Amino acid sequence: MSDIKTLSKIYKEVYDKEKVGETWNYEKAKSLLLFYYNVKTFIGLTVLVDKKIVGAFFSYIKPWCDGKHLAEGEIFIDPKFQGKRIGTKLYLEMMKTAYKKGCRIHELVAYNKPASWYQKIGFRKTKLNHMSGDIKEVIKKINKQQIS
Repeated sequence: MSDIKTLSKIYKEVYDKEKVGETWNYEKAKSLLLFYYNVKTFIGLTVLVDKKIVGAFFSYIKPWCDGKHLAEGEIFIDPKFQGKRIGTKLYLEMMKTAYKKGCRIHELVAYNKPASWYQKIGFRKTKLNHMSGDIKEVIKKINKQQIS
């Protein structure tokens, strides 16, 4: 459990640095990482530098119509250790691990900065649109009008 505490702090620091519009505090980061950890098909790797945890990749495997997919995931490296290809090596290790477990696809949603990196390594945009809606607003709109 101490690993989750350390990783939660790193996760928050990463998002504080990146300024992508997501504001994480320690408790919310911990809650997200525990969510992944508690999924039955959890798959996760941590990175150690000089016996100190500096990052991780948490994901899970889900069944799909064309076989197993590595779903979503959170890859994050302590900002002090970024730019040293640690994240790239971690990502490669996760792909090898997932492949050995029968996954043939990794599906994800990414901000522009990492999306361009994913495209460089072989990802392509799909026909799917990532959608997000405020539930209270959705309920209001459905109640207000008949949606067909």
